[in-house]
Amino acid sequence: MSAAKKTLVFTLTVLVLLIVLTPIVYARVGTKVYAHRVKVYLTEEMGYTRAEITSVKGKWTIKAPPFVVHVKFRDEPEVEYTYFAHAGVIQFSHEISRKGLDQGVTEKNLKHYVSLD
Repeated sequence: MSAAKKTLVFTLTVLVLLIVLTPIVYARVGTKVYAHRVKVYLTEEMGYTRAEITSVKGKWTIKAPPFVVHVKFRDEPEVEYTYFAHAGVIQFSHEISRKGLDQGVTEKNLKHYVSLD
């Protein structure tokens, strides 16, 4: 194989790898960055301790905004809160699991619900 052909194959391989890996890396890094923003918001601005928070998981979505963060609290394991952290952090929604609904959990008695009003 000639030097020019080797260079072309190498260049095309690098380009294909970049095209394939860029969105994967973008989604991975983005989910971690936004999850960190929400974790900092909850602990530093809202005053929660790490022990009160069960999980903070970033998720990439096809919808806009592309990143959301799902949070579960130790004292409400059947409720998952969704936060946006693009221009400031806001609690956007919540979802009560089927088990939580069966146990009588309603929006009125949620401990960590923040109204958008």
